[in-house]
Amino acid sequence: MTEQKSRQNRMLCVLMEDLVPKGHFLRKLDAAIDFSFIYEIMRPVYSDIGRPSVDPVILVKMLLIGYLYGIDSERKLEEEITVNIAYRWFLGLDLEDKVPDHSVFSQNRKRRFKDTEVFQEIFNTVVKKCAEAGLIGGECVVMDSTHIKANAANGNAEKVLLMEGPNEYWQKLNDEYGQDIRQKSEDADMTVTIKKKAVSDPEAGWMHRHPKPAGFHYLCHQSADIQYGIITDVHVTPGDVTDAPYCVKRIAYQKQKLKIPFRFAGLDSGYDTVAVHHGLHMAREDRMNVI
Repeated sequence: MTEQKSRQNRMLCVLMEDLVPKGHFLRKLDAAIDFSFIYEIMRPVYSDIGRPSVDPVILVKMLLIGYLYGIDSERKLEEEITVNIAYRWFLGLDLEDKVPDHSVFSQNRKRRFKDTEVFQEIFNTVVKKCAEAGLIGGECVVMDSTHIKANAANGNAEKVLLMEGPNEYWQKLNDEYGQDIRQKSEDADMTVTIKKKAVSDPEAGWMHRHPKPAGFHYLCHQSADIQYGIITDVHVTPGDVTDAPYCVKRIAYQKQKLKIPFRFAGLDSGYDTVAVHHGLHMAREDRMNVI
C-alpha cells in the first residue's frame, strides 16, 4: 500500500489545449459562436483614455459560464474559474493569468453598463445568428413566465400609494389594444392603490399567487421557437404584474426587431384574455392565431 508522505512541486511544460477534453461542451460552444461581435457592441461604452479595461468578451463569457453551470454568485464564479482549466481555456486565460475580480461585474453594472442596452443587443445578435444557421423555424412561438426570488427580506418593506386616474387606465387599454378606445377624461375620480416596496431592492415586486410563495420576486418572461427550442426573447419585470400585458408587446418586438415571422402563439390559460386575443390578432396584417 502506497502512502504519499509529501508532495514536491515540479515545473511542468504543458499546453492548455491538451488539458481540455476533446468532447467538452465549451469546446463545442467555442466552435459554434465567434464572440468577436461583442467588441463592436461594447465599444461605445468604453473610453479611449484611462487604464486598460478587462476584455469585454471575457466578462460576457464569464457570465455565460455562470449561467450554463448554475453558478449564481459572482464571487463563487471567480473562484471556480480560478481552479477550472476548461473555464480558463474558454476565456483564453493561461494558468498564470489572474481571473478578473468579482467586483468588476458590480462596478460595471453601476457605471459602464447602467442605462444601456448592450446585453440586449448581444442577446439579439445571437438569436439572429441562430436564425441565419436555420435553428429558428419561425412558425410558432411559445411564451411563459417564471418567478425569481429577489434578494430582499419580505419583512423589510414599506408601503407606497399609487395614484391612478382614468387617463392612465384608458392609456393602458389603448396600449394593449393598439387603438384609441376612449377619449381622455379630466374630471373623474382618482384610484388609490397601496403597494409594498422592498427597501433593499425597490425594483422587485410583491408577488402573491397561490400556490407560489408570497414575497418579493421578479418575473422572467421567456419566449421560445417551438421547432428547435431556441429562446428568442427574455424580458424581466417586477413580480407583482400579470403575464398577459407583456405577451403582445414581446411577440411584436420579436417580429419587428428580430424579423421572426411567427404565425402562431402557444400560451397557457394565464394569457387567455380579451386583450391578448385581440392584440395578437390585430397587431399585424398577417393575423396571428393563439393555440
